[in-house]
Amino acid sequence: MDFERIMVFGAHPDDEIAMSGTMAKLAGLGVRVVAVTMTNGCEGYPSLDMRDTIVARRAREAAECDKVLGIARRVILDVEDMGLVNDKATLQQCIRLIREEKPEAVFTHGPVERHRDHLNTHAISVEARWHAGEPVAMALGEQWYPRHLYYYKGVSSGLPQVHYDVTGYAHKRYEALATQVSQHTLFGRTRDDFLAEAKRVQSQGARAIETFWLAETEGLHDFVPKGL
Repeated sequence: MDFERIMVFGAHPDDEIAMSGTMAKLAGLGVRVVAVTMTNGCEGYPSLDMRDTIVARRAREAAECDKVLGIARRVILDVEDMGLVNDKATLQQCIRLIREEKPEAVFTHGPVERHRDHLNTHAISVEARWHAGEPVAMALGEQWYPRHLYYYKGVSSGLPQVHYDVTGYAHKRYEALATQVSQHTLFGRTRDDFLAEAKRVQSQGARAIETFWLAETEGLHDFVPKGL
């Protein structure tokens, strides 16, 4: 993970938390971590009284998560939950962001999912990464091809795995989940539960790893020297 800039695509405002330890560790090492959230979270309300405020609430929770994990920039696309499609406008937004930020690695959803937003996040981000490196649509910025493409969730089997040592940062996952208060009904745990778990994990100091999968079209051209 010897990068200077990475970009993490997530379907919803909390999906990227699956790789919390990696983002927090890399941010602590001075890596610029950018999150692209494809939908605005509008259907993530566990009760009707939250329906009219859920989008703003999830944006606030995402901002709190950014502070916990050291995410330097988060872009939330104005797409409704359950309505993400691989259309030209969304694809071009993602191409523009890749060319603007110039990440060396893209992390995104894998192809094995039930949720349409997850599946379409996979399809759009993988295509955008490819298009960004092609001499096309130059109004979207100077071409840039992120050399590395990893999946952090949504994979069943068969792809090569990369295990990244996040010892000392595993508790960040629970601190990040604690910020997602609107989703705690879905998670079946409270903010206090997550913060208590974060303290327990941090105090144990056990070795921890996070697993990533190399995308189907990719090959390891060299060995990544740090943290493996």
